[in-house]
Amino acid sequence: MRLARELVIDARPEALWALLWDVPRMAACVPGCSEAQEVTAHRTYRARLAQKVGPISLSVPVTVEVTAAAPPRHLALTASGRDPVVGAEIAMELTLDCEAVATGTRLRIGAEGHVLGKLGALGHAVVQRRAEETLDEFGRRLARAIGS
Repeated sequence: MRLARELVIDARPEALWALLWDVPRMAACVPGCSEAQEVTAHRTYRARLAQKVGPISLSVPVTVEVTAAAPPRHLALTASGRDPVVGAEIAMELTLDCEAVATGTRLRIGAEGHVLGKLGALGHAVVQRRAEETLDEFGRRLARAIGS
């Protein structure tokens, strides 16, 4: 599964960059995210993601690792976890690229992921649609968070 979105955020890249590292504020931007905590500063994080995909509800403990950071332009992450009850396993690679534009910052979000287990058995189209909805909601929440 591959996803890509491009948003223009009404803030300078430095302000958006600061928000990306603010764990409580970022967790509030990610739909279904709770229990977010920094394990190793600017390197490793843990969180829980709860989602309903089709008929399946899952709650996945996730480990997030920063794989590259070039302030305030580029951030790359991996996220992986497994729901022990549902048996669903997820693995994602995410990139966030910031570019200054006249109206603020152009944020390009790229994601590539794999879903295994019962969730993967739902079919690519169902999982892809839910992932796109989640990414769109993340963008809306991020735009609101930067304004507050």
